[in-house]
Amino acid sequence: MLFGICTKLENVDRMAEVGYDYIELGVQSALMPEADETDFQIIRNQVAKAPLKPEAYAGFIPRNLRVVGDNVDFPRLARYVETACRRSSEIGGKIIVYGSSGSRNTEDGYSEERALDQIAEFLNMAADHAEKYGITIVVEPICLKEGNIIRTVSDGIAMANRVNRKGIKALADLYHMWQESEPMQNIIDAGPWLAHIHIAEPVKRSYPGNDDFDFSDFFSALKDANYNGRISCECKFDDFQSNIATALSTMKKYL
Repeated sequence: MLFGICTKLENVDRMAEVGYDYIELGVQSALMPEADETDFQIIRNQVAKAPLKPEAYAGFIPRNLRVVGDNVDFPRLARYVETACRRSSEIGGKIIVYGSSGSRNTEDGYSEERALDQIAEFLNMAADHAEKYGITIVVEPICLKEGNIIRTVSDGIAMANRVNRKGIKALADLYHMWQESEPMQNIIDAGPWLAHIHIAEPVKRSYPGNDDFDFSDFFSALKDANYNGRISCECKFDDFQSNIATALSTMKKYL
């Protein structure tokens, strides 16, 4: 299993010192899909000097670029996704997380069936670009506190299965699972559809090891699902420089 953190590129040296395997950056801040190549060259140069590769990206689609609703600008979405996948591939990317609840939340009275159709249409288009550049886009379930569609791992798997493309898989996030009272069995049932993991101490959404939370069931479920991919801390830190060592040692003790 490979361990990373969702954070800024400026933290990559400390992560390498502690022993992490990769860093997870933001699509909008690092890949800047609607900025020109001159702006992106700055990031490309920084990554070239970094001790860890940005193998994963979160924060895919901005809320002003809708996937669901009556005002979807599909040509703009396609340009955005193509640029994100291409740039990600150029600097070592493998995974792009599609949570982006602001892009997909439904308004009151909007048909959930229509919304799911639109998400599937978007992901099918995104798969064209992801597969071209060797990227896997993972569907992230978002709990009801933050999103109102695709809220569980089962929902994410159902969407990935519906699209049924090589470039589309699913993610399990312990925080969102905890908020939705999801059984760990859902991870096991995800099986080969599971391609990325986010972790946090789910009560406070803090770093692993900050409390006495027992992650045994979570890691047992990953083992039973034969998952051996990347797992990123997506959480709050009190003191990043020291807390990330605690987080890594805590996760590794469960393997």
